[in-house]
Amino acid sequence: MTTIAERASTKVTRIAGPRLTRVLLPLLLLYLVDFIDRNNISFAIIGGMNTDLHIGNADAGLASGIFFIGYCILQIPSGILAERYDVRKFLLVLGTAWGVVAMATGLSQNLAELLTARFLLGLIEGCVWAAILVMLSRWFADRERATANSIWLLCLPLSFIIMSPLSGVIIDNLSWRWLFFLEGAPAIIFSIVVFFVSASSPAVAPWLSERERADIDALRADDAQRPRVTGYTRAIFNPQVLLLAGVYFFWLLGTVGYSTWLPAVIKQATGSGLGLTGLISALPYVLAFIGLAFIGRLTDRTGRAKLAVVIDLAALGVFVLASILCSAVPVLSLALLIFGGLFFFAMHAPFWTITMEILPAALVGAGIGMISLIGNIGSFLGPYIMGDIQQATGSYDTGLAAMSISLFLAAALMLLARKNVSERQAGR
Repeated sequence: MTTIAERASTKVTRIAGPRLTRVLLPLLLLYLVDFIDRNNISFAIIGGMNTDLHIGNADAGLASGIFFIGYCILQIPSGILAERYDVRKFLLVLGTAWGVVAMATGLSQNLAELLTARFLLGLIEGCVWAAILVMLSRWFADRERATANSIWLLCLPLSFIIMSPLSGVIIDNLSWRWLFFLEGAPAIIFSIVVFFVSASSPAVAPWLSERERADIDALRADDAQRPRVTGYTRAIFNPQVLLLAGVYFFWLLGTVGYSTWLPAVIKQATGSGLGLTGLISALPYVLAFIGLAFIGRLTDRTGRAKLAVVIDLAALGVFVLASILCSAVPVLSLALLIFGGLFFFAMHAPFWTITMEILPAALVGAGIGMISLIGNIGSFLGPYIMGDIQQATGSYDTGLAAMSISLFLAAALMLLARKNVSERQAGR
């Protein structure tokens, strides 16, 4: 029988066994709920929330985006804390708090209460992102990172595939308030699952055999060859970290603006009810699931992480722009928006692979925190810009054009990033 280390001598390591069932899948389920809770406001907006709270689309966009202001604040300290302490206990506390706040969002009676709940939700969930990436950096080696990331990040398209039809059904049969109650509670459940099923690192996993632990250590042995960076400040202000933060900023500005208002765009284009709008809204994310699953393994096979990110960003920008240019033909315009979903999340796996290769293991949390902090300012701006433009013009086209420009800027910045280790080896 071959060991993990022996199989790693080939171009791509197959991820299976306890690392799949006890690490990747529980984290996938936890972050799936995270993404549902941050994005379900897009259905509350068209499901009566604006009317009940007496707010317009600009205010609704602000409520969607303010989540990401909270999300930014604790990115760096949470990454450092996750490195220093038991990340599994950290996620249990965070998951419980986020579930309570997510459900409390449904009790909002005015804009101020809605903004407060969304800000607090972002504050908590921002810690979860950094903690999970730190945990993954301990379990998976550089050479398999894109594959591992792509498996875990399947939670992103899956969350929309589940959320879109489910949210439509909940609002049609109950109300937008019940949407937050019912979709917030699972955060508590899955944080408990992670606590009891997973482990913070291979060194403290009681369900690993000594041979399995040694195999994982052998896989990660080459990671010691990463560039030497010492001190959290140098990691945070590393020029490549700041460049990747810029890429992440423009990517999130474009994609979060797109995803937040997609149900409203679809509802306006089709004139359908919430149930059918939810089903149509899920289609781009079915394609996103395919794109994300494919690109991670392809990146590990070719070692061309930067090229994969550039192509993905540019392709999504092209599809969004093409949908605007074809707005005179609503069916074609909508089809282009839907097929653009193939590229919606695919850049995630190679992007975070590059980030994790730039920094040594002890400083990954701080670097990830800096990228997320700067990047998620774009998440705040995207929904607000889209909502404000729509309210001013009565059309979503100008807002979508701004989102496509942002994606092209992200692709251009990515071209400036230095090659990662795998790409240098592949070029020899």
